[in-house]
Amino acid sequence: MMQRWAAGLVYSNLFVAIVLGTLTASSFYILPTLDLAWYVPLSVFFGSHMLYSFHRLYKIDFIPRERLEARHRWMLGRGKAVRYAMVFSMFFGMLLLPNFQADAIIWLIPAGLVSVGYTIPILPSEDGWRRFRDIPYTKPLIISFVVSYFTLAFPVFEQQGIEAIFEGGFLRAFSERFLFLLAVTIPFDMRDMRNDHEAGLETLATEYGFKAAKRTGYIVITAWLVLVFWRLHESDYAWPFIVVPLALLAGLLLAYFVVSEKHSDLFYVYVFEGLILCYAILWSLLGILH
Repeated sequence: MMQRWAAGLVYSNLFVAIVLGTLTASSFYILPTLDLAWYVPLSVFFGSHMLYSFHRLYKIDFIPRERLEARHRWMLGRGKAVRYAMVFSMFFGMLLLPNFQADAIIWLIPAGLVSVGYTIPILPSEDGWRRFRDIPYTKPLIISFVVSYFTLAFPVFEQQGIEAIFEGGFLRAFSERFLFLLAVTIPFDMRDMRNDHEAGLETLATEYGFKAAKRTGYIVITAWLVLVFWRLHESDYAWPFIVVPLALLAGLLLAYFVVSEKHSDLFYVYVFEGLILCYAILWSLLGILH
């Protein structure tokens, strides 16, 4: 029973929505210049649930049977219920819109187009229309950038205007979050290696193999750690602010050490997206205590 609930939480995209909503809420504690606005993480929760469900359902009937993973089979059996849940998320997301200024909504449009274009072909090319994910080696980069934009830049420009995201302090915080998210997103390229290869996608894993993608992840983790301690050194924070990145580093290294091609989709989601949840909660606690 517990395994069925755990699978349903992931395959229904509720878990990723909870993760991204929590990550957005953490931005209000990480950045001291922000005042907590409850409707921002809620809007990210509903928006991400709707968007990820759309990605999962789009042309799912065209996936060859031999390439169907457990998440696809779960969705095929519950497509109607998921569509109702998408309508529910859209409805409550629309109810939150009056809380936002028009400028904030306008600056969400570019990231929204990239998110939609990740699945639907909107890029013209010599061979016809392409998706953003069809651009070689960019899948984890696109995901990490868009998620960083929604969960960190959105709370900032919603309160302080778009000019605030070009300030040095914000750009360092954005780069740190982007690198952490990139470190936990690269393994999903490793997970999808077989399907991506059969679909003709060029990724680190399909072109250079599982181990090469893992080594790239280690490089990203190192860059993230250097950036975190550089930022903390300049801010002269106390020792608890050193413990948190070290704890996250230990979690990342352990996850990378044990991950293999044999692990299930649920393993990847709960381990690597779970690390995002830990990141959000730990940094939020430090922000509250500081």
